Amino acid sequence: METPDVFLQRMINWLEARRIINLLLVFGYFTFIFLMHVPCAKLSVFVQNKLSLPVYNNVVIGISFFILVMYLLFMFRQLKTYSENRLHKLVFLLLCLSFIILHFNIMFEMNIEIIHVFQYSILAFLLFPLTRRFGAAVCFAIPFMLVDEWNQYINLYPGFVQYFEFNDVILDINGCGLAMISLYLAGVRGEENMKPLWKRPEFILLFVGAIATAMALQTCFISLYAADKCNNTWLVLNIVPEAPAFWRKFPGRDVVYHIMQPLEAIISIGVLATFYFGLDSFRVNFSEKASKIQ
Repeated sequence: METPDVFLQRMINWLEARRIINLLLVFGYFTFIFLMHVPCAKLSVFVQNKLSLPVYNNVVIGISFFILVMYLLFMFRQLKTYSENRLHKLVFLLLCLSFIILHFNIMFEMNIEIIHVFQYSILAFLLFPLTRRFGAAVCFAIPFMLVDEWNQYINLYPGFVQYFEFNDVILDINGCGLAMISLYLAGVRGEENMKPLWKRPEFILLFVGAIATAMALQTCFISLYAADKCNNTWLVLNIVPEAPAFWRKFPGRDVVYHIMQPLEAIISIGVLATFYFGLDSFRVNFSEKASKIQ
């Protein structure tokens, strides 16, 4: 019987050799995420009403903790089996988990939001065979996240959601990063002979996205707050009536959490994407140093 790591490698190789099927799976899975928001929200509300919000949150955190423990046991076993670049792998794993735990503690309205980690880890896994670069899979998932949150903000819950959910985007990115770190720890091989970072499509995408965002803000096509809105504004990122503050109390609930302000979130997206590029760049550097020592 195949071990999970061998099965993962075989699956990735199979998808890499069938790029059209791989692309269909990527867009098919994203369509599933895109269309399932309302049914999943209704199911979540139904369970919450049956259990009460405190019990629901405790159930979610209990399940999440159990999954985390099982995940760590499996990953540390993989770390022993695939010891190459062990320090590099461990640093990225611990930092990524720290980002997610920090997010959990200061940015969650409800604990069920942890589902974002699982949703987008699957998307990153499906994107990986198209590039064989861990950081690229994370970066190429970002446009999907932004479209998803735009749809919720503008189409699904207009007025009810008063700000573009950058909190969710940051969690999505870390979910993708965790998936890629998991593949790395499980011995999945990334591309070895890579171009310099500034010549890779993922870096070009991030750079062009940054320039386009700056131009959209400068021309007022996108505005940060309602007070900044112009006649030509297409999208206002935050329409919360109160002045921006670090903590916000959820209306009608005893929940205080941090809303990422638009500029803070835009910078964080760039920093996180660059951080996960290190899964490829530092991995190659570590491998080269190790081979020289041997």
